[in-house]
Amino acid sequence: MSWSPLQLTALAISGFIALQSSYVHPDEHFQSLEVLAVRYLGVNGSLPWEFEPLNAARSFVPLLLNYGPLYFIILTIFKVRDSMTILGLVRLQNFLIYIALCQLVFKRLSETRGIDSKRTNFFIATSYLTCSFQSHSFSNSLETILLLLVLALYNELILDEKKRKVPACQASMILGFLIMLGVFNRITFPAFILLPSLAVFWYYYRSHKFHLVLLTFVSLICCLIFVEIDTVLYQSSKWVIAPLNNLLYNFDESNLQLHGLHPRYNHMLLNLPQIVGPAFLFLNPRSMNSFTRNLPLLSVLSGLLLLSAFKHQELRFLIPLAPQMFSCFDDQTFFQSTRSVHVKRLWLIFNLFLAIVMGIYHQGGILRVISYFQRDDSPLGVHIWWKTYSPPTWMYMNKELTTSTTLIENDIESIDLLPFETTKNHIVDLKGCDIELLNTTLHQFLRNGANVNLIAPNSVKSRLEKLSQFMLVPAREEKAHLDLDHLDFGDFSTFAPGITVYNVSLL
Repeated sequence: MSWSPLQLTALAISGFIALQSSYVHPDEHFQSLEVLAVRYLGVNGSLPWEFEPLNAARSFVPLLLNYGPLYFIILTIFKVRDSMTILGLVRLQNFLIYIALCQLVFKRLSETRGIDSKRTNFFIATSYLTCSFQSHSFSNSLETILLLLVLALYNELILDEKKRKVPACQASMILGFLIMLGVFNRITFPAFILLPSLAVFWYYYRSHKFHLVLLTFVSLICCLIFVEIDTVLYQSSKWVIAPLNNLLYNFDESNLQLHGLHPRYNHMLLNLPQIVGPAFLFLNPRSMNSFTRNLPLLSVLSGLLLLSAFKHQELRFLIPLAPQMFSCFDDQTFFQSTRSVHVKRLWLIFNLFLAIVMGIYHQGGILRVISYFQRDDSPLGVHIWWKTYSPPTWMYMNKELTTSTTLIENDIESIDLLPFETTKNHIVDLKGCDIELLNTTLHQFLRNGANVNLIAPNSVKSRLEKLSQFMLVPAREEKAHLDLDHLDFGDFSTFAPGITVYNVSLL
């Protein structure tokens, strides 16, 4: 093991934070655990558009392979039904796999490519991404794992035959499976491996055509198997090619506009600095030497260039590049030892701050509120969520749950489709709708005799004062909750932490 005491301490802290109840982005639930829970636990929840049979834009295969064994163990063998326990075990699995794989891959690259595994492991262990993004159930987190495995096998192929630990024939077959699994997991995967693949083709496959044919054959077989599995699970009469459906959707800019459009420099100038922070000062120019054989560097260049061509750019899309970038850093490149220590300290402060914000407090009260209601034996009435991330309804573990939300047509948000007559086991996600829609929603449910709970962050308490026709009685408050979406520097009350459950009644 090449972990220093500082790194082991950082890993222990990171592992602890990984098990906290932060909620970074809705996709960490709605593209993974929500889907599995609805399909295999028999609970009701909210399926995202990608997994609706009409769209079929996401494959079930990566979810089943990544989480299926763990689900079987904790649900079938140990019969765990507590949603926070399930979530914690999923995050622990992701965290441990990532750390172990980084250790193995970069140790091997240090033996064959001169990459300093100790320095790389230092940045991995101390990065806030490890505990707040990589441990969460994003498809991007699985993409990181698959990318590390592919680059490791690519590296074996371009080594001299005597130095290989994995036979070329075996490596090619495994690569066929991993590459296809990566494509079915996220359509961005080819962007990360394009330049490394060209390098491996030039240095190995152009002179070993049988192994190239073998890789292609295994890829095609896996593709057909994955397509057949999705076709059966979606119960479609036609073949379901989920990556193709997803790609066609994302090529339409009007679709991307629904998820948010960004300038094409967003990854380079905003997202990348948030990942590397002060460590960009450690970028090693020598990593450019023989860069055609530096597979991590090629992956970084390939991913950044291709993903920047799309206008929908979120930080989590670059998560797979983090360990590759860390391998290109050298803390002795430009600095004397004293200055290097100062920059390291700045790096540690940067990551500790973001680990606390993103790994513990960010939207963290949402999961604890749901966990409280899941463990409570009292009958569930109507829960109205306002100005929060979409509640991951799978965590209610309720087989009789009804979920509903607002309707947006022509940029106009309405509540026309809300089933106000459903007053039991009903979860309503009002998202960020205006106060008038909230007012109408509360009136309608109360007139139907519903027991209504309003869940809202403390950052919008001043807006709730406008609901003068209602009595809002705080029933439960979670302090460890940070809402960064409704900050107003003209109103410092919007900086208030916490989220509150209110019992609502008419005055």
